[in-house]
Amino acid sequence: MTGTMASIETSAITDLPTPRDGIAASLAVVLLAGTPVASLLAWVLGLGRFSVWFWRVSAPGVAGLIAVGWWLASRRAGGRLHTAMVAGTIGGLIGTAGYDVFRLPFLIAGYRLLAPIDSYGVLLLGAHGSSPLTGFAGWAYHVSNGVGFGIAYAAVAFGRRWWWGVLWAMTLETATVLTPFVDTYGLRGRWGLIAIAYAAHVFYGLPLGRWVERADARVAELRAETAGRPAVLALVGVGVGLLVWHQPWSVVGRGGDDDGGGAADVRAGRFVPRWLHVAVDDCIEVHNGDGSSYAISGAGAATVALPRRGTATVCFPEPGVHRIRTSAKPDAGGFVIVDEELT
Repeated sequence: MTGTMASIETSAITDLPTPRDGIAASLAVVLLAGTPVASLLAWVLGLGRFSVWFWRVSAPGVAGLIAVGWWLASRRAGGRLHTAMVAGTIGGLIGTAGYDVFRLPFLIAGYRLLAPIDSYGVLLLGAHGSSPLTGFAGWAYHVSNGVGFGIAYAAVAFGRRWWWGVLWAMTLETATVLTPFVDTYGLRGRWGLIAIAYAAHVFYGLPLGRWVERADARVAELRAETAGRPAVLALVGVGVGLLVWHQPWSVVGRGGDDDGGGAADVRAGRFVPRWLHVAVDDCIEVHNGDGSSYAISGAGAATVALPRRGTATVCFPEPGVHRIRTSAKPDAGGFVIVDEELT
């Protein structure tokens, strides 16, 4: 009997994670949680095409993160880290929603603060123009970054006071400002927009910090209410919401799919599709379907005349994301991604 008890105790002890195992597992989670943003970071740094990095690094990284989560959920010894992953997922989702909702009044006022999200889908799919499918992909990518940053934070800051989450959010925005992202998206020196971004990150970091501060209690409550799968249900719910919103199975007009090339229609002063994706020194054809003429600006120093019911050619010698306008109205015109990685 004594030998049996000793065997059981020895087995139980060997099942528990050593400190080294815990650190290694947490580090793996942090690294995998950071892979979604690798696509965007690599692209703005000129290290390759966004789509290539996404399918070779980000997508496998997310798959690996999901696999680690399932594995930890099946192991009694992985409880603390798995709880951190759940808290980071829920906190990241709520924080991402808070970050976007805070920016809505500025969007109504005419600031195109959500525009980069749509560009991510075009880049991720390597499309010539935007469509409901690229819109869905862009927003899904945006959410994956918010969740990834949330999980990475929770894995290393489990139980820390909520203000560490705000500090983490400020660090993320500072990292953005210090990368070529601000140049690619034309934000360099636009301190008003940068200030809005910092303020919006408070509404990301605050709920994330509160969730991670009391992760044990909050996750336990959710597990009791959701049959033990709160993170899965939350992610599925967000995914379904994005599908209903974007309806990626539908199509738009000229340039709205991969056959569109560098062409857009102008309807009521707006580009259709909203986004185009071309190489450096390429040109786009803009077809005016309206009864009014326009002066197209934003591609360079000179404006281009677009006659009523006519066509104009606009060329792009400089890389970056260009805001093309047909008038001073906030929604006028569209966007062109001039991609150095395209040939």
